[in-house]
Amino acid sequence: MKRQKPTQGVLRRLLALYNGEELTQSETQTRLFYKMKLAGVLIPATQHGTRTTFKVVSLERMKEYLLEEFSIQDLQSFHKMQFAVDADNSGIDKQGAIVEARNTKTSYMEGFFVTSVEPIDAHVGGAHLTINPPRGTYMYIYEYKVFCVPHDVLIVGVESADTFHRIHSFLNILPNKKTLFVHRYPQRAELTNWLKTIGNQYIHFADFDLVSIYNFQSDIFSRIGERATFFIPQNINELIERGSRKRYDVQIENYRNQPISDMRLKPLVELINARHRCYMLSDYFD
Repeated sequence: MKRQKPTQGVLRRLLALYNGEELTQSETQTRLFYKMKLAGVLIPATQHGTRTTFKVVSLERMKEYLLEEFSIQDLQSFHKMQFAVDADNSGIDKQGAIVEARNTKTSYMEGFFVTSVEPIDAHVGGAHLTINPPRGTYMYIYEYKVFCVPHDVLIVGVESADTFHRIHSFLNILPNKKTLFVHRYPQRAELTNWLKTIGNQYIHFADFDLVSIYNFQSDIFSRIGERATFFIPQNINELIERGSRKRYDVQIENYRNQPISDMRLKPLVELINARHRCYMLSDYFD
């Protein structure tokens, strides 16, 4: 079953990519663009300090992706058709243009999800709360700028929503400490901004692949340094041996020359490149 068609705002950004333009990090903070990065369709173009822009790896690959995901054969024609439908549905062209202008300003809920496997005392502003949601439910921290937890609580950032949902299944390989699990969705900056204001240790729990390493270095490590660690289990050699050659082949052309800013990750990058495989946490359940 095909997914819901892109919104007008997303279509405009897709058209910009289609026409050879680059998008900023903030312009790619939606689920669609995040998945395009994972699929190797959207790749880093330029980097200025901690600021990165993105481009499509090739026009043909972008066309293939849009056809596979949305059955869109001609992006420009599809965009014109969607705009015409929106304008017609609004009653008159002028009203349609107003709706279109409003849609360019995407509204989203700031903050991030949190959960835990044991009660954790926390504060939001002057209000005390206990983080201990029932299994299968989560808490959402909107006022993250005034959110704090005890200094000895380990913060584990979970990159995948599916892994975040199944975090109980990974407790046997994660550190045995009081832990607050956090998940940013989509890949926005609120979590990183919050991490900069606290002194807690942070572990990044993600797939063992080149994209996740890039995301960690550019989004987390570049901002809080060695207080952040990319989680690598003791049996990493075994996991990489069982990993996906196909996923590696998709990623290597775009991330072959990514710089290693956190030298603790050099052995992992070398292992991935030597075995020509990546290990996805979703494979943990297979």
